[in-house]
Amino acid sequence: MYNNQILHTHGKAKAEDLDCIEQKFQVKIPAAVREHYLIYNGGYPQKPVFTDKNENTYVVDWFIPVSGKKERSVENTLRLLREDEGIPDWLIPFADEDGGNLFCFSVREADYGAIYYYDHEFEYGENPEEHVTCLAESIVTFINSLGEDEDDEDIEDDEV
Repeated sequence: MYNNQILHTHGKAKAEDLDCIEQKFQVKIPAAVREHYLIYNGGYPQKPVFTDKNENTYVVDWFIPVSGKKERSVENTLRLLREDEGIPDWLIPFADEDGGNLFCFSVREADYGAIYYYDHEFEYGENPEEHVTCLAESIVTFINSLGEDEDDEDIEDDEV
């Protein structure tokens, strides 16, 4: 599915768990995201760095599991974000960046399945929609676009 290995997953998610999220939040999970979770529940990518067309970099720390520890699940993360009205209702988080920013997939018709970066650092009263950046057209494109962490490469070079 990917040219990037997903490490330390929590097994596979169950279709029933994904169905529960869809029902609870009135969303339809894109087929590629559903397939991802049915193979990889949580974990992190071996190559974690996404570089956009403007050379901005984003680092995937870990994929949020559908099932596993309740406090670190997609359902709980989304519930907390929606309670705070801190995330547009058309975004569903699936991965985290160190520091709390999120990678999300779109469930709106115009760009269904597209991957966005959600920067949670904004002032109360600001529009959360102004703090999202489109990164890729799908989860497969996104994960296949991830590259090596240059900091890790520098450490390896220094050790040689």
